[in-house]
Amino acid sequence: MRYLVLGGGVAGTTVAENLHIFDQTAHVTLISATETVKKVTNLEKKGEVIDSFEVIDSSPHHQCYHFICGLVTKCDFQLQTVTLADGKTFQYDKLCIATGARPNVIFPNIPHVVGIRDTESVQDLQNRLKTCKHVTVVGNGGIASEFVFAAKHCQISWVIKDETITSVFVDSVASKFLLDSMKGENDSNCNPERVAVSKRQIYSTVIKQKNGPVLGSALGPDWYNGFSLDGTSSNKKLEIEYGCQIENVSTCSDDSDYNLKIELTNGQALHSDVLVSATGVIPNSDLFKDQLNLSETDQGIIVDKRMRTSAPNVYAAGDICSIPWKECENWKQMRLWTQALQQGFYTARSMSASDDEVIEPDMSFEIFTHSTKLFGYKVIMLGRYQEWEGCRCYFRISPGLEFVKLVVSNDRIQGALLIGETDLEEVMENLILNQTDISQLGESILDPNIDIEDYFD
Repeated sequence: MRYLVLGGGVAGTTVAENLHIFDQTAHVTLISATETVKKVTNLEKKGEVIDSFEVIDSSPHHQCYHFICGLVTKCDFQLQTVTLADGKTFQYDKLCIATGARPNVIFPNIPHVVGIRDTESVQDLQNRLKTCKHVTVVGNGGIASEFVFAAKHCQISWVIKDETITSVFVDSVASKFLLDSMKGENDSNCNPERVAVSKRQIYSTVIKQKNGPVLGSALGPDWYNGFSLDGTSSNKKLEIEYGCQIENVSTCSDDSDYNLKIELTNGQALHSDVLVSATGVIPNSDLFKDQLNLSETDQGIIVDKRMRTSAPNVYAAGDICSIPWKECENWKQMRLWTQALQQGFYTARSMSASDDEVIEPDMSFEIFTHSTKLFGYKVIMLGRYQEWEGCRCYFRISPGLEFVKLVVSNDRIQGALLIGETDLEEVMENLILNQTDISQLGESILDPNIDIEDYFD
């Protein structure tokens, strides 16, 4: 069986590596626009579904698959061929599209406006910061939050459309916990006890651009480790512009001390050296828009419960796909490294199975899980951790140390948000998956004097 995988990100490499596990006679070829690929390393199981791992830029050579560096310009799903910019054509029996997504950069044609997506874009930002006094950041997700945390020696204006920080991941209570943790610390905005030493090898990569700009694969957890995000100011100062958006960006005159004038919808005008746009991603589906069914919501490639697209023998995984189905209310799709890994494994399993073989989504589709870092804290998200009408929320908060939030409905835990070294992720995952009745404990379930794991054993 000839398997062809497009994309060298976490999803693509996971598919390619696992195809050999499920089909030992497989002939697997991976095509990537960049000369390095993303590889998951130090994978640690924290529970049934929760994974902790690191992502490195890796040489694609000496892998279990054949590697081709090239830019895909055409896919013929009837002839089952893929053509590259240099004219080379590859035949496949089964194809997986895992070409990821690109940054949704605002005002992309204005100089000094940059997006953060891959190693190369972080290197570019690092070089720009060396001459920066003031940086404006727009966006309220993980990339924006971690840049604000990691940047040093510069004045930062953080523009968010919400009333609380990091709202993509956390609620207002957790937002206050994270914001309070930054106050009173040194100019790097980090507590030395919370800074993890990166064990990942950092590669300097060079992209051979064959036809226009080529983006590398998405960054992994702790993406800022190994980079010096230092400006030229003597200290670090953060100002947050809540509840507004950027209305216009223009370049300043040559005699100005700054590069950009940034006008906000609240009437404020900022003068900045660089604008960092971290406002989400757009699936790289343009090449397939006339051939495959795309989501009207996000333009991702729609897949069924076996990760199959609308074309025969064509699958999709990772940021490029859109999943319209749900196995459980406690799961949702988010374009995260965790789900890229999970989808890559499941897609390989599905591709290697025969068409008449029954393949059901695995446990990773029964509960949403994500393990990451925010403002130097370990953060675990489980299930429906953001409250909804009719639910109850239980909290345990130790300022500067840990934050625990449980979302409960019908005396069953439906979601949990764990910040810090709580050591609760495995037991909470089990309680959610098993839908265990916790009515006997109620709010006391978060009493630190109660051994929850022993209680429910």
